[in-house]
Amino acid sequence: MNPQEPEVHPAWRAADAAPAVGIDLGGTKVHAGVVTPGGKLLGDARLATQADREAEAVLANIVEAATRALEMAGLDARETCGIGLGSPAPLDLEAGVILSPGNLPSLHGFPIVARLREALGARVVLNNDANCFGLAEARFGAGAGSRVCCGLTLGTGLGGFLVIEGEVYNGPHGAGMEVWCAPYMGEDVEERVSGRGVSRNYHDLTGEQMEAQQIAERARSGDKNASQAWRRFGRDLAAPVAYLCNVADPDVCVMGGSMSKAWDLFHDVMMAEATKHINPVTLEAVRIVPGSLGQEAGVLGAAALALEGRLPRKP
Repeated sequence: MNPQEPEVHPAWRAADAAPAVGIDLGGTKVHAGVVTPGGKLLGDARLATQADREAEAVLANIVEAATRALEMAGLDARETCGIGLGSPAPLDLEAGVILSPGNLPSLHGFPIVARLREALGARVVLNNDANCFGLAEARFGAGAGSRVCCGLTLGTGLGGFLVIEGEVYNGPHGAGMEVWCAPYMGEDVEERVSGRGVSRNYHDLTGEQMEAQQIAERARSGDKNASQAWRRFGRDLAAPVAYLCNVADPDVCVMGGSMSKAWDLFHDVMMAEATKHINPVTLEAVRIVPGSLGQEAGVLGAAALALEGRLPRKP
């Protein structure tokens, strides 16, 4: 990460000088870090989530990762301004409960906010991982200094986010920007704008079944069918990008997630198609870019939930 602290949106300039703990919870690993208001990582730790184990064991891994990060930073949780937790959705933001994400089976219905608060002795703020990515990029990354930053996370599924004047838009029921189930070509858009969409494209062209990462490697090695599979993905991605830009009129639209690493393979087609359908006023000003924070985006965004100092609003 760039050691220089990036420009910070005015909405955050009055943030508490104390750092925050960010926890990026996934089905494979949990990454915790202590982050300053300017985005400097003071200490971090990664542990296996062990999502196949019982809830108490997963909780213990989350607490251990946070504790190690705090020890590296030389701080106690009570010396921070709070703890932010980014988790796969769906979530009940008001109750602080993880509902039913497929990759965290033992945590279904688990009161994660209350249990973490009890274990670490600090306030805890919960949000979904796509919103945390967006908040990180809006505050510290590709969207720093913007008034409106929106975007998509591209991976095994499709996530969306919207940050307006420094605040994540959650919606009255906590499901704001959940675009995955929007209609496209007779099915949910996620079926085409995801890793399995690229895999399906390649299968349609060759009859071979292959993961998106392998298809990217083949494309860069000169496989024309692999390149075409990614170009089709870019064409399909253009639809939700254009819709987001037309609805939000953003300064910046940021693409993240594991599949954004193949930006070079789909960017040109996506831009050529999307720009045909974006309002000309928005198109003149918006930047459509990949995220700039890499693997640290999740933990930085989770910390930003606590640095932000705002809890999800009730309807």
